[in-house]
Amino acid sequence: MAKMRGLLGKITMPFPLGRPTWPANVERTIPKSKLGANYDTEWARRYSVRLVRSLITDYVTKPAINIVASPKVLGTDRLKGIDVPVIFAANHASHLDTPLLLSVLPDDFRHKTAVGAGADYFFDRKYKAVIWSFLLGAIPIERTRVSRRSTDLALEILRDDWNLILFPEGGRTPDGFAREFKGGVAQLALKTGSTIVPVFIGGTYEVLGKNKKGFSPGSTVVNFGRPISPSGSNPRDLTKELQSAVNRLGDEVYSDYWDAALRSGASSTPDLADNGDNSWIAEWNRPRFSDTFEDSKKSRWPRLPFIDKPL
Repeated sequence: MAKMRGLLGKITMPFPLGRPTWPANVERTIPKSKLGANYDTEWARRYSVRLVRSLITDYVTKPAINIVASPKVLGTDRLKGIDVPVIFAANHASHLDTPLLLSVLPDDFRHKTAVGAGADYFFDRKYKAVIWSFLLGAIPIERTRVSRRSTDLALEILRDDWNLILFPEGGRTPDGFAREFKGGVAQLALKTGSTIVPVFIGGTYEVLGKNKKGFSPGSTVVNFGRPISPSGSNPRDLTKELQSAVNRLGDEVYSDYWDAALRSGASSTPDLADNGDNSWIAEWNRPRFSDTFEDSKKSRWPRLPFIDKPL
């Protein structure tokens, strides 16, 4: 009986009694998933959704951030008079970076700003895609490969005069040290003519670093830099200029404006990355900094004892 069923199973019935055959010269197509980079976030930019999101940002997210992260905001004067759309490009150390940055953006930008988020992490499940699109105005960005869909969506956002928050490192730092910036931000700026605003975010790694299980409330700082025009640049040079600008903003926070300006003029700004004795973190840990405090342990990276020092 089993042998008979096996023989019957091999018999192919012609259409319409059996399955239709697929033409040999036609490529089979697999239906695209509606998640990841293909998730449609247009609904999250409708006015009604934006209104609810703005209320949540102003009356829930911002107070919560003030409790957990106690942010000090610097450089907002550098944002005055900038034409939209703007790409805010920041170093990335924590999931806290996005709500922190959104909560401290001036009102002119805050409620019409989208966030580029990893398609493989924030949009891999339907419920996650809905939550982050709604709460953050997030759009899916492919981090591991070049994606036409992600690029087109980001271009569409900017051409509709929406601002965009992007993290050029492509992901959170696992150890608190910055990584090399990728060229996506520069490519978008050059294609749309959008101004880039470099942003340094400090202290979030200690509050909620990667692989950390819970919050450790502490102090953070957000320092906005001078706008960078993409005109007359190529992607590689613009990316280097952006990373240098973020390095200088970190130097301003951990030393002072004047000394940071002198080092920038001499092309000796310490790097946010861990480059041994040349890194700004190594400079921060030298005795000339720790001698400033009674308890030298408080001056070690990534503490922020200079946050309350006026620039």
